[in-house]
Amino acid sequence: MTGLLGIDISKHQKAGEVDFSELKALGYEFVMLRAGYGMYPGQEDSAFSSHYKAARQAGLEVGAYHYSYAKSESEAKREAECFLGWIRDKRLSYPVAFDIEDGSQKKLGKSLCTDIALSFMERVESAGYYTMLYSYANFIKNCLDMSRLRHFDVWLACYTSEKRRDELYTHPVLGIWQYSSSVILPSVYKSRLDHNISYKDYAKIIKNAGLNNL
Repeated sequence: MTGLLGIDISKHQKAGEVDFSELKALGYEFVMLRAGYGMYPGQEDSAFSSHYKAARQAGLEVGAYHYSYAKSESEAKREAECFLGWIRDKRLSYPVAFDIEDGSQKKLGKSLCTDIALSFMERVESAGYYTMLYSYANFIKNCLDMSRLRHFDVWLACYTSEKRRDELYTHPVLGIWQYSSSVILPSVYKSRLDHNISYKDYAKIIKNAGLNNL
């Protein structure tokens, strides 16, 4: 695998338990942080700010993602406003991602799920952020019309080989691949971590484009 290595975390990795400086020393470049979930301000991830501060101090590139439960375009827009509020004072040098994968959304149908994703991502992009889609291969295939989402990069969860990944996922754009949820780095964190590889130098792209308030 050729690319930039990173992890993604949320409050499940408690504040202070991840050694970001050691992660950087091991050659990792970026971390994607969960900013929150849902459509209410009180649903901000409780570790977001502390993870952000520690990762930045360690010299890592930082991005953020939002876990969605939206079941309509209006709910997706409300989620987008919450997310924008949570990230407003953050300097994010990696993309911001819309995480659509919840079981409750699988029943909505491909057209509505795509409308939901577009409503969120277009709103966040209009605020000046490099915005991308996160989901897993099956959800992308069965629940999203990727011809309508071709504008956005994809952060793909697919825990398999590169060969099998390419059989399961056929969208032409792949920005970040989340290839494992079970890598253990004992000097960084006591348990498993999601691992990612970025195929683009997003920090450079975002900075050069003047996005994400940079």
